[in-house]
Amino acid sequence: MNRKYIYLTAVLLMPCLGGCASLSGEAVAAQVVDADTGQPLAGVNVVAHWELHRGSLGGDALPCGAANVEEAVTDQNGRFRIPGWGPVRSSCDLLEMDPVLIFFKSGYSFQGLTNGVLGGDPPTVSRSDWDGKIIKLKKYPNLEYSSQTGYSGHVFDPLNTNLEFVVVFPTECNWRKIPNMLRALLAEERKFHEAGNPLGSIASNLIWADQLMQKQAPKCGSPKAFVESLEAGADQ
Repeated sequence: MNRKYIYLTAVLLMPCLGGCASLSGEAVAAQVVDADTGQPLAGVNVVAHWELHRGSLGGDALPCGAANVEEAVTDQNGRFRIPGWGPVRSSCDLLEMDPVLIFFKSGYSFQGLTNGVLGGDPPTVSRSDWDGKIIKLKKYPNLEYSSQTGYSGHVFDPLNTNLEFVVVFPTECNWRKIPNMLRALLAEERKFHEAGNPLGSIASNLIWADQLMQKQAPKCGSPKAFVESLEAGADQ
């Protein structure tokens, strides 16, 4: 069994306990540029994840679900906008580090950004520290798709790890909210396979976990069918 889905299986039935809170998130808009040239980067996939926890950062801060997940792709000027949302009712706390912003463009180093931890009670309205900022992505120096270290270990693996927390609660159907990111991962996965490297991604893990996830969340439909519907455009 894929070790990542050992974790998924363990949390499938984890309940959210405690009182209910009304949560919302403000819009996030920023620009992504090449760290070396300063030129805008088009086609960067961006996922915003408002992760919910039960407990506190200093205690039993266990993942409890997501208040929301959104994605965007940067335009020709490197700009993206994630819309605001809410209010929604939740029985978990929204940590002040939210939203987590995950960036991916083939050939560039992984970038994941959060808010600073402010302390005190978790806010009920989330604002991103990166709203209105310039975000720099750096080209990875050596794209060796045949190796299981290097680009794979520093870009592909941490990207998959961060996206695990987006899709790990199947009843939320959040994998349906990130088709552009999944399509980009399929295209990158294909490059590894063509180089003789059998690395997988969250996209292929969704196919692997299809029956389990359908059993837990039949309302979401088939992850396998959804991902396979994206494969036609994965090499574009």
